[in-house]
Amino acid sequence: MNLERKLVPFEKGLEILNRTASSLNVVTTSKVKGYIGQDSLKNALLFIEQRHPQLQSCISGSINELEFSKRANSPLPLQVLEYQDTASWQKIVLNELNQEINSSESLFRITAIYQLEKDYTYLITTIHHAIIDGISSVNLHSEILRHCGNSQQIKISSSKIENLPILPPVESLFPDSHTGYQGKINSFIWLLKLLLKQVWLQPKTLEFEKFVPVEARTCNVIHKTLEPAFTQALLSKCRAEKTTIQGALCSAMLLSVYDKIKAEKSGKLSICCRSFVDLRRRLSPAIDNEKLGSFASAVSTFHNISPHTEFWQLAREVKYKVIQGINRGDMFNIILMFTEVLNALLSSSHKAPLAVEVTNLGQVDIPVNYGSLKLEEISFMPSQGVFGGVFFAAVTTLKDKMMLNFVFSEPSLSQATVEDLVNNTMSYLIRSFQ
Repeated sequence: MNLERKLVPFEKGLEILNRTASSLNVVTTSKVKGYIGQDSLKNALLFIEQRHPQLQSCISGSINELEFSKRANSPLPLQVLEYQDTASWQKIVLNELNQEINSSESLFRITAIYQLEKDYTYLITTIHHAIIDGISSVNLHSEILRHCGNSQQIKISSSKIENLPILPPVESLFPDSHTGYQGKINSFIWLLKLLLKQVWLQPKTLEFEKFVPVEARTCNVIHKTLEPAFTQALLSKCRAEKTTIQGALCSAMLLSVYDKIKAEKSGKLSICCRSFVDLRRRLSPAIDNEKLGSFASAVSTFHNISPHTEFWQLAREVKYKVIQGINRGDMFNIILMFTEVLNALLSSSHKAPLAVEVTNLGQVDIPVNYGSLKLEEISFMPSQGVFGGVFFAAVTTLKDKMMLNFVFSEPSLSQATVEDLVNNTMSYLIRSFQ
C-alpha cells in the first residue's frame, strides 16, 4: 500500500484534536537503568524510521483535504538533555502533553534525558495518534532499547532492515457487519441509541471549576505507582470477585466521582464511564502488537450509583457492561461516527462529555533486560487538553509494577480537585481488601 493517501474521517478527527490544545497525541516514557549513547540512539531511530513506514510520513493539505505524504529529509526530531534532579522527566512530559505536533514536518518526536550521576536515561516519545496507540508505542520503546542495548551493535544497512507493511485505515479491517452500507446503518442506530440514553438517564459529570475555550486549555498529569506486591494482591482479589483490574479501577474512580458530586446532589446518580478497548484481535486480519497504528477504541457504560453501592458489585457491573458493548460492536461504531461525536464534543465544550475514562494496557509483554540496559518503568498517556471535566487514567503494568497516569484538562478541573479524586481512588482500592 502506498504511504501517500487521504486521511479517513477518524484520522482527520485526530489531526483536528492535535491542532486543538495538542490533544490525544500519545506520550510514552521509559525509565532505563544505564546510559544510552547519542550515536547509539540516533542509529536506533534511523532503524525504526526505516522499519516503520508511518514514521516517515507527515500530514499535508488544507483541513478539508488532508493527506499522508512522505516527509522531507530533515534532521531526526531528537532532543537530548542532561539533568540532576529526578523530577525533570515529569516536567518534560508535561511540556510534551501541551506541545502540538507539527504534522506538516513529522508525526513524532523523541527526547532523551540523561541523569548521569545515577546512571539513568529517560526516553520520551510523542507520536501522533493517527499512526500509533498505547500498545504499539510501548512495543516501539522496546524495539529502540533492544537496538541500543547491544554493546556490540554495528550500524545496520538499510538494505538489511525488514520493512513492515503499510497498513490500511482501521475501518477497512472491520468485520462485515460494520463495513459498507450495513456498517453505516449500524453505526447510525448506535449513535441514536446513545443520544436517547443520554436524554433518558441524564448522567452526571464533574462541574467545570472554570471555563475557557478549548484552545486555551492545558493538560496536566498526576503520576501514581502501585508496587508489585499490591498489584499482585489486587489481581488475585479481582479474580476471586469475578471481575478484572479494569473493572476495579473504573469502580474506584466512579465512586470517587460520586463522592465529589454528591456534595451538591443527593441520592442515586447515573454516571458514565468509558473503557478503552484493543481492536487488534478483533480485526480481519488481526494486527500484531509491533505494527504501528491507531487500533484502540472505546465502550461507554452507564452506572446508577448510590450511597449503598458496593465496590466489587460495581466492578463486576463494569466488566459485564463492557463485554455487552463489545459484543454489540460499540467500539467499531464510535470510530465510524467519530466525526459526529467530535463535532458534538466541540460544540458542547462548556461541559464534560462524561465523568470517567480508563485506558489500561494491562501487563505489557516486553522484556526488561536489553544487554547493558534495564527497563525499570514504562507508561503512556494521551494528552487530554480538549476534554474538560473528565477524570481520566492511563494504566500500564510492567513486571507487576502498575503505573497510573491521571491526565486532566485545566482549568476545567484544578490540580487540587484531581489530587483529591486520585487520593480517594487509591483509598477505595486499598479498602477493597477489607
